[in-house]
Amino acid sequence: MKPTLKKVKDLWEIYREQAPISLISPSYDKVSEEEELDVFDQIAQKLGKYARPASQDEYQDYIHGEPYDIGKMPALTWWCQDFQRKRWPRLSYMAIDILSIPAMSDEPERVFSGARRTVSWDRGQMEAETLEQVECLKHWKRTGISNES
Repeated sequence: MKPTLKKVKDLWEIYREQAPISLISPSYDKVSEEEELDVFDQIAQKLGKYARPASQDEYQDYIHGEPYDIGKMPALTWWCQDFQRKRWPRLSYMAIDILSIPAMSDEPERVFSGARRTVSWDRGQMEAETLEQVECLKHWKRTGISNES
């Protein structure tokens, strides 16, 4: 197994045990023929709308299933759909957690690189708080936030 897939599977095992299953209540915006059905038939009809996992492990069902074509839709949007959240309750929870992590921008990387130029071998004893202040001042001056000299 590839190292990345192994890590995803390990993460899934944590989520499988700890992730809460959020029950998504269906919307009742319009009056439908379901009102004429008894309670059992309404439940059976709703269950029929959603494919159920073949096994007890959502992750195994998902990776062994047919690939999904989500088109140009962002993956986070796809996983947030009611259908996906009902089909894969814990797996969607994991996917939403992972896909909600914002991508790192280049600005923090630039600041980090700039800090290396600030902390020369002569300034190796500089406290972290002082370094943070210096880097903030440099950034503010460069971007025009602070026009003071």
